[in-house]
Formats: sequence, structure tokens, C-alpha cells
Amino acid sequence: MRKFTRDDYVSMPWKNGGGHTLQLAIAPEGADLSSFEWRISSADVDSSGPFSLFAGFDRSLAVLEGNGLMLELDSLHATILTPDNKPLAFRGEQQVHAALFDGPIRDLNVITRRACWTHTLEKLQFSGSLQCDMQADLVFIFNARGDAVQCKTLAGREAGIGEGESVLIDASDGEHIDLSAKAAAMLYIARLMQKRNADNN
Repeated sequence: MRKFTRDDYVSMPWKNGGGHTLQLAIAPEGADLSSFEWRISSADVDSSGPFSLFAGFDRSLAVLEGNGLMLELDSLHATILTPDNKPLAFRGEQQVHAALFDGPIRDLNVITRRACWTHTLEKLQFSGSLQCDMQADLVFIFNARGDAVQCKTLAGREAGIGEGESVLIDASDGEHIDLSAKAAAMLYIARLMQKRNADNN
């Protein structure tokens, strides 16, 4: 289990130079945009424009704050994405243009190299306690807003994550994670699955 605070995140320019993103976690550690296998980041978007292209990657995007945006994919159809919607999955080589509704937004982005990894991203609002199944090689939990959340694994590892903090948990920690919060918290949970035949792709 590894906890990330705001001091651990890294600010860097977008691949297309159109803005800046806050990198929450990346693998391998220290990789750049040409060599990473998976990456989780958050960006403040204050103007409409195109997304960076990531051929050979799969992406999931969620809107954390703001009034939302409309995403046009490959000039074929448009999808509305707001903080109330579930995350949107798409391919990194798709031509994506984002149009803001009314003011800037903050997003969360998960991206995995298709030859090596797959992923899912879900939104979870809860209070009290519950069990979160691993169902993956790695689980990344980001506390978007609300109360602090205590995360405990079957292996006995434990960490509290406040608003804006996150934790990365390995499958060796057990089949599920116990989560508890005294008041409502909004979590985003990314499950990362490594392809066992990656060397053959």
C-alpha cells in the first residue's frame, strides 16, 4: 500500500501543450509520456480545445468539479460529461474535442498502454463502512471530496486519505479493501489489470 498526498503529485504540461496536468501516479515510476505503462492524473481545463492523442492507449475521464463539458469523439457523436455522470471510456487515438459548458472544470484521467494493461474507473459516494473488492492487480483510490476515508487491507496495512489524497493497493494485500468514513465521501476507484501475455503483443 502506498499513500499519495498533494506533495507527491507532479505538475507538468499536457502532451499537446494546451495546459497543465497534475500527475497523481505513474508506472514505471519516473517514466515519461513516451515510456509509461499507466498513468493517473487530474487537470484544470479552462478553455475548450482538442485532447492530446495517445495512440495505443485506453483512457477513462471523469469530471470532478465544474459545470461539465461536451466531448466530440471523431466528429461522429457528442457526449456530455458532468460531475453527476459516470466516467467515460475511450481510445487514446480517437480525435476528441472538448467544449466547456460554463466555466472551467477539473477532471480525473486514467490511461493505460493497451499492450500491457487494461483498466476500469468507477465513482463511489458513501459513508459508514463497506468492502471494496480488488478484482485487479492494482487498485488506485482517489478521494475527490468529502470526509477522510480509512482504507484497510486484509494484510493489515492501513492508511487514511483526506480530500485530494489517494492510495495505491497491490493485489498481494488481499481480496478486498475495507473502507470507512464518518461522513459522506466521493471516491474514484481505478482498477488496473496487467495483461499476462504482454510480452507477446
